[in-house]
Amino acid sequence: MVASAIPSVNKAWIYSDYGKTFDVLKFDENFLVLDIKEDEVLIKVVAAALNPIDYKKILGLFKEHNPPPPLVTGHDVAGVVVKMGSKVKNFKVGDEVYGDIT
Repeated sequence: MVASAIPSVNKAWIYSDYGKTFDVLKFDENFLVLDIKEDEVLIKVVAAALNPIDYKKILGLFKEHNPPPPLVTGHDVAGVVVKMGSKVKNFKVGDEVYGDIT
């Protein structure tokens, strides 16, 4: 996928406040795709899951370690690299990758 094919918005589970997941977790189909830093990659997510740490963060248990909401949740993901920062050397566009909180 070339950079010009990257959409300007994507789908994301976000929370704008801390609390119970049913009260604060919302599905946003128009969440802006943020630009990446020189040492980051952008992946097209194929599968994602809510991890127990996501649930605890939504409750606000780690808010002193996080930027203020709104925040995207979902620490466990699998997908394909679609864009790389200039300092990224170990991946290439098209690589299948996964990430987790461990």
